[in-house]
Amino acid sequence: MSGLTLRSVLAGLAPLLLIGAAVLMVEAMQRAEYRKGYQLAQSEGAQALEQLRRQHAEAETERAQSAEASAKQAAKALQTEQARNDQLANDLAAQQRQHRATTDRLTGEIARVNDLYRGALDAPPKPLPACVFTRGFVRVWDEATGARVPEAENTGRAAAQVAEGQATEQLDSGLSQGAFLDHHVRYAEQCRNTAAQLDLLIDAVEGK
Repeated sequence: MSGLTLRSVLAGLAPLLLIGAAVLMVEAMQRAEYRKGYQLAQSEGAQALEQLRRQHAEAETERAQSAEASAKQAAKALQTEQARNDQLANDLAAQQRQHRATTDRLTGEIARVNDLYRGALDAPPKPLPACVFTRGFVRVWDEATGARVPEAENTGRAAAQVAEGQATEQLDSGLSQGAFLDHHVRYAEQCRNTAAQLDLLIDAVEGK
C-alpha cells in the first residue's frame, strides 16, 4: 500500500519536477543570454570609447597642425611685411640723400648766379644790381610758408598806427637775393622729403 502511495506521489510530482526543471533551464538560458549580452555591450562600449578617444586624438592633432600652419603663415606674412617696410624705409632714405645732394649742389651755385648778369647774350657781364626785399615782402613770404603766424586783425587801431605799420613794411628787410634763394632751396628739400614720405606711407597702407 505504501509502495503504491509512493509511486502515486512520485507520479504526481513528475509534472512539477519537469516544470521546475524547465523553469531552471529557462532561467539558466536567460542568465547565459544576459551575460552574453552584457559582455557584448561591454565590448561594444569599450570599442566605442576607444573610437571616441581616437577621434578626439585625431581632432586634437588636426587642430594642432592647423594652428602650427596658421602660425607659420602669420610669421611668414609678418616677415614679408617687415621686409616690405624695410624696403620702403630704404627707398625713403635714398630719396632723402638724393634731395640733400640736390640741395648741396644748388646751394653751391647760389653765389655764382647772384654775382653777374648780362643784358643780352652778346653783352658783357655786369655786377648784379641790388634787389631790395621789403619787410612786408618777407612777412608775406613767411606767412605763406608757415614760418610766421599771421597777426590778428585789429579793426580798432587808429589810422596813424595803420599808416605807421604800412610804412614799416616798406623798409628794407636786409635780406639779399642769395639769402632768399638759399631759403627756397632748403625749403624745397623739405617739401620733396615730405612728399616722398607721403607717397611711401600711401604705398604702405595700400600694400604696394
